[in-house]
Amino acid sequence: MSFSLRISTPVRLLVDLALIGLILVIVENFPRIWGPPTTRGFFCDDQSLMYPYHENTISPPILHLLGLYLPLLSLVLLESFLCRSKGACSWSHYWPVYNVVRWFLYGYVFNDLLKSIGKNTIGRLRPHFFAACRPVFANGSTCADLAHKVIQEYHEVYICQPQLSGASEEVLKDLRVSFPSGHSAMAFYGLVFVALHIRWRRWPLPGSLLGPVIQLVCVVVAWFVALSRVMDYKHHWSDVAAGSLLGVAAAFLAVRAAALEESQRIAMDAPANTAQVGPTETEASRGQPVHHDLCLVTCQTSN
Repeated sequence: MSFSLRISTPVRLLVDLALIGLILVIVENFPRIWGPPTTRGFFCDDQSLMYPYHENTISPPILHLLGLYLPLLSLVLLESFLCRSKGACSWSHYWPVYNVVRWFLYGYVFNDLLKSIGKNTIGRLRPHFFAACRPVFANGSTCADLAHKVIQEYHEVYICQPQLSGASEEVLKDLRVSFPSGHSAMAFYGLVFVALHIRWRRWPLPGSLLGPVIQLVCVVVAWFVALSRVMDYKHHWSDVAAGSLLGVAAAFLAVRAAALEESQRIAMDAPANTAQVGPTETEASRGQPVHHDLCLVTCQTSN
């Protein structure tokens, strides 16, 4: 989603919003587009599926607060503060706010889309599968029967019994989407994005430990969210590891893209400044000594 910086601002804004909105619609309606997740069978003695059902320690509203709303608000406030500190309110000064927000949102929907593809393609059963499903087979037998425990048969055709387990329709629907962990992917994406962005901006108080401490808090919160998924028996440890890596990778790529986009904009504005700093053709031809403004040169390279 990288565009030429010569495109006019209103057109570029509309194109970005349209593309992000399109991907968001695809993500929100992914089950309808993709269809039901892959059906995987099980062995009745699979101990990794015998854990009890627990409620979420980190509920979906809290997850969205930690992985989306708070990081997005923090980025807007930080970039707005940095722009205001320049003492100007023109679009050129507030462009970094728009640039960071759009790449954050793009990375968010990109991360969510990859997570949805993984869940529906793999179709891995959750650790509380037996507790929530209580599967019964075509012949009316269950895993409680000794014959099925001894034969070690792989069962692919079964029916869940929510009347016995008390599981809701939503719980049964989510039984086959364990890999990767969506909680881990979202938490690590939003919070790692903020941590990397703080490092990129060297804020606050460059040279102090305040910035690294804020980064540590972001990573610790994301780490706790990921661990809670194993603690609540919602995911296997490998599901959490894959979701966490997915979120970190998406955050790194999005932050990198935002930084490159800003570097391109600075490079486009550079010729006007370098024309004042560099030697003129007349001075060079006359062999006159060239004088450079050290302040302008160092500021240019530091950007």
